[in-house]
Amino acid sequence: MSTTIVLTLRGESAERTVPGDPILLERLIANLVHNAIKYNHPGGWVEVVVGDDPALSVRNSGRRVPAESVDSLFQPFRRLIADRTNHRDGAGLGLSVVHSIAAAHHGRVSAVPGEDGGLRVDVFLP
Repeated sequence: MSTTIVLTLRGESAERTVPGDPILLERLIANLVHNAIKYNHPGGWVEVVVGDDPALSVRNSGRRVPAESVDSLFQPFRRLIADRTNHRDGAGLGLSVVHSIAAAHHGRVSAVPGEDGGLRVDVFLP
């Protein structure tokens, strides 16, 4: 049985060219947007901004993320909720893949908790 969650999607974009592997860069974006939708709540929102610095910012509403937990989310097999036996929702690799792809493109990724819940993930690329 699936649950339907209604979200508002917002976006803003500037023209931005990033040298690199288009398949990996697409995976980076897809992982961030997928997580922003997955870890949200009914009536929430997802915002994707393409710009210069950062090159990409993905923000969402959702449950509060403790600041001390943010860095660990970039480690493989880590989730905010510690249920590592429920693999139907993924293996906890999404943000570690994002981190690896950004590094492979001579960039970096950072995240901070949203003021009212959720997370803001910024990707900096040359």
